[in-house]
Amino acid sequence: MKFGVIIVTYNRLELLKECINCVLGQTVPFSRVCIVDNHSSDGTGAYLEGLTDAAENRPDSPALDICRLEQNLGGAGGFAYGMNRLANTDCDWLLIIDDDAMIAPDYIAELQKAVLHTDYLAYSGTVTTAGAIDTSHRRFLKNPYLMFYEPVPETAYGTPFFEYDISTFCGLLVKTSLVREIGLPKTEYFIWFDDTEYCMRFHRRSRILNVNTAVLNHKTAVPGQASLIGWKNYYGFRNAIDIGRTYSKCPPLYMAYITANHWAHIAVDTLLSLAGNQRELRGYRIQVYRDVLRGRHKAPDGPSFRYLPGSGPGQPSR
Repeated sequence: MKFGVIIVTYNRLELLKECINCVLGQTVPFSRVCIVDNHSSDGTGAYLEGLTDAAENRPDSPALDICRLEQNLGGAGGFAYGMNRLANTDCDWLLIIDDDAMIAPDYIAELQKAVLHTDYLAYSGTVTTAGAIDTSHRRFLKNPYLMFYEPVPETAYGTPFFEYDISTFCGLLVKTSLVREIGLPKTEYFIWFDDTEYCMRFHRRSRILNVNTAVLNHKTAVPGQASLIGWKNYYGFRNAIDIGRTYSKCPPLYMAYITANHWAHIAVDTLLSLAGNQRELRGYRIQVYRDVLRGRHKAPDGPSFRYLPGSGPGQPSR
């Protein structure tokens, strides 16, 4: 059984180094490692060149496939690029992670145990952030009409395994034959909800099994401490609408609900902004909601010039 891994990175060199060390330190080694550099400008390219040279002098190293993209294709484009590369190899399973996902040394070993005794097409492990379980990465589809999702409760992590519906790409292991069958993540999503759409695509074929003893440390902001709004939210709202329009059991009902929901948010933010409550951020969020509503009947078409990485008030360039 051969495992490959796709790591997508952009301007987070120190995290990438740690992530690669975790990948290379697995007790069940990867056969292939594909690193997709989304046109970083922080020295990542030079580091990866050195990594390739070092691997050539180590016969025990996995096959490295270093891909430096000519432009930032977003997470969706980066994952699609890497998955396409490894789907055409002899790997049986593909692990999908960002550069901030630090998998424990036995991550693949624990997943392999489950693979050998079950017949799911996708597996995952437990995501922790700052030492606590982050339940937002493993979700149930609770309402297929209005596309409501609910995190798997933390109590479920006290069992050896649990089944669920929707995973992020943070530590998701997918059977390579499934990738060949259903295709790649939608590059036109650019960022956010590309993983949700991908899981919806194979939802009827297989649920996902979470192996609770396989653990990764997600080095990101603690849930609940994120900014009120950012450039990414435009893509999240836009792409979520496309998913609802495509997969809802009643698309007209979903579209009516989401339209009313977004206008309600605009009304609330307008009132709070007038009262002086986070005026700049709420004004920006009103702009995001309005732009999403204007394009709600169109399919996503990649990055928007108004919401490029790093744009918006006080936002990181990720």
